[in-house]
Amino acid sequence: MSRMSDQGKFRIAIDTGTNPKSIRDCCSGFMRYVMERSLPWDMRFFSDWDLQDRKAWNKLVLGWKPDGIYLNSPHDTCHGRFKRIPNVIAFESPDMRINMRFPRQTVFVGIDNRQIAAEAFRLLAKRGLQHFAYVHPSATSEDISHSQVRATTFMRMAEDAGFDCTECQRERHTAADWASSLVALAAELSALPRPCGVMAYNDRSAHEVIDACNYAKLHIPEQIQIVGVDNQEDICENILPRLTSIEPDFLGVGRLAAQRMEELLATGRTQNHLTCGVLRIAERDTTRDLSGSARLVTAAEKLIRSHACQGLPPSPKGLTVQGLAALLRVSRSLLEMRFSAVRGEGVAAAIRRRKLEEVCRMLTDTNLPIGEIADRCGFPAQTHLNALFRRTFGTTLRAYRNETRNLPSNGVLAKNFRNFLV
Repeated sequence: MSRMSDQGKFRIAIDTGTNPKSIRDCCSGFMRYVMERSLPWDMRFFSDWDLQDRKAWNKLVLGWKPDGIYLNSPHDTCHGRFKRIPNVIAFESPDMRINMRFPRQTVFVGIDNRQIAAEAFRLLAKRGLQHFAYVHPSATSEDISHSQVRATTFMRMAEDAGFDCTECQRERHTAADWASSLVALAAELSALPRPCGVMAYNDRSAHEVIDACNYAKLHIPEQIQIVGVDNQEDICENILPRLTSIEPDFLGVGRLAAQRMEELLATGRTQNHLTCGVLRIAERDTTRDLSGSARLVTAAEKLIRSHACQGLPPSPKGLTVQGLAALLRVSRSLLEMRFSAVRGEGVAAAIRRRKLEEVCRMLTDTNLPIGEIADRCGFPAQTHLNALFRRTFGTTLRAYRNETRNLPSNGVLAKNFRNFLV
């Protein structure tokens, strides 16, 4: 016969935490499990205020004498106050220094932050994107250990896929300097290669990204696609465009915590460090590129990078806008319109920039005659390249070769040319 039937009702204290949605879902999952199992538990909720107030806490622990406690926000708690409670279930922090402060008998449950980041990356990668960014507060702003795990996973997946990923860390700001923080974020986002997929560490951070994009006149989702985390509908549904968000399985965490508590009360033993992943992906406007602009531009840029100089069959030399549109099976006007909307420049300008990039590389890294370089890079005549190069960079081909070929690749002049071509 189990201890439960021997001892009757168990007293369980439940932490209501500080994050309204996640803690509400955790508590809901906990209560659902108790009701479904018809567990004879006497449950009492407490808040951070109760925990911080010694008189209120002593009344709960010494007066009521709970058999177990479920903590939803361990990073905000006074860890030494749980030693008198025999069964402790706590929401696990990615920062092991926080977890180690709890009593040895503590059982941890939590969210799989790696899976959350992986789902966000897969969603954006399916849109054909090849440039990514992760936005979160700096490590000095608040405890964002969970965000660091997401950032590491998201950036590693992008790198493993052969794509670039930028990490944007936001400093904490007050209402007084909100405008300057928005301008700074807008500048960072404007500098990202486009189209770009952005994961924000939560919906509040994603809201700031949307505001910054609107300020910088960046088109969502054609130029920037955004994914948040938590699926707080008061944020996601009440901003334009509406925010796509990953919803962690906090309900599952609550159910898992109740199950672990039941096992502890019955046997004194249970599994530790158990996590739940993603409940669902609530897709909204920030990733719904209904026109397919981001995917089309990504495909066009890939072809431009590979074939700008030598062209595509049946063109014997140099890539043309018409030939590119034909290969992508769209009209030239549609390609021009969507490319310009995403990249802020025309297709012909992108092809010309890619040709000049290859010209600069050959001038620095090879001894080929300038006439042959012009031929290899798809220019009909050396005079045409001479005029374009001077008009673009304000110097001649020969002067560029003489000044850069013996300089380190990180020289100021070389950097200026690379920045011009990006």
